[in-house]
Amino acid sequence: MRSLLWSLPLLVACASEAVPDEVVSGPDGKGDAATVEKLLDQLINDGELSAADIDKLFESAGDKVNKAEMLVIRDAVEGTGYTVPADATARALERATTANLLAAEARELSQRGGYGGNDVPAKVHELLAKARLSGAAAFDVRETDSQGEGVWNPYPTTTPPTENMTFQYTLITPEGLAADLADTAATYNAIIGTEQVTQGGQTFEQVKYAKHRGGTGRIAAQYDEAFHPDIFARGSSDQKWANNCAFLSDGTIHCLPAARRSEVQDLILTNPHLSRCSEFSGFEDDCHTLMYLGHIEASGGVITGIEVSGRLSKEIGKGRINGIDPIALFEAWGFPLRAGLTISFGNSSDGRPVRDLEHGVITRP
Repeated sequence: MRSLLWSLPLLVACASEAVPDEVVSGPDGKGDAATVEKLLDQLINDGELSAADIDKLFESAGDKVNKAEMLVIRDAVEGTGYTVPADATARALERATTANLLAAEARELSQRGGYGGNDVPAKVHELLAKARLSGAAAFDVRETDSQGEGVWNPYPTTTPPTENMTFQYTLITPEGLAADLADTAATYNAIIGTEQVTQGGQTFEQVKYAKHRGGTGRIAAQYDEAFHPDIFARGSSDQKWANNCAFLSDGTIHCLPAARRSEVQDLILTNPHLSRCSEFSGFEDDCHTLMYLGHIEASGGVITGIEVSGRLSKEIGKGRINGIDPIALFEAWGFPLRAGLTISFGNSSDGRPVRDLEHGVITRP
């Protein structure tokens, strides 16, 4: 067990799940897109949109390519009034995939094809590129608005990729869920409640466990505010992962460990921790942008539920960004899905997102 000094000051990271009605973010980018459109008109005067022309379009958009600018480039690639060589299309997909990423992760994605040593299937790479070119955002969860409020989430992001928060442990794949379901010999501590514990003259609440056996292939909700002696313990439904999940900008799918505590145990883990970003030094190069924050549920290795987080729902619902289509991403990975599976927004007032099947994104209703 870790020192009691780590257990007593456990902080509930924004315990309220309430989401503000309005999230202030940047403009829709239509004015910036006009600049890209003007350049495009000049570039296609010769009857061709070349790979070099694609580079010029991205450069005209600047360091941050917004949704409107990206859609101008996508529509240009799909244009029929001029020739678009295959290498131009490939260049557009390549540039879109790494657009707006942090420098270290852009290098990692370009050189290794995935983050943290994880492998990404070709179908996922193809979907990722297509969706990014269609305005699917890759965002830094640390971004704040003019009032200092988090644009994408209200929670901190201070956990390094160690112990139960490594990129390998949180990774969700069809093979991983199937292997867990098939592992009848697995034994582990499972959360069955909490109890009062006195140590060093201080009394505090601690998680209570029972020894259970057999994997479940399950992703399910788990929350408590007690101290965890075992950060690798499974949840109260014998699930290895909680349903708090994120998609990294390499197309990998990650969920928090069921215990929802890291090696440090100073905070209850929330979705943004999966970015492994921090305001502190020591693991900044491990920081990664995300494409989805929300809740995912699975039973018996089958994906049964998808909900987009409230603030991300707002950004999509107001048309500021598109999101990568979660169902399309699960299909690209090869997950079995519950029949009739749909995607819901975390804020019910925004309705349900519209799936653009051709481009692999979800858009405003």
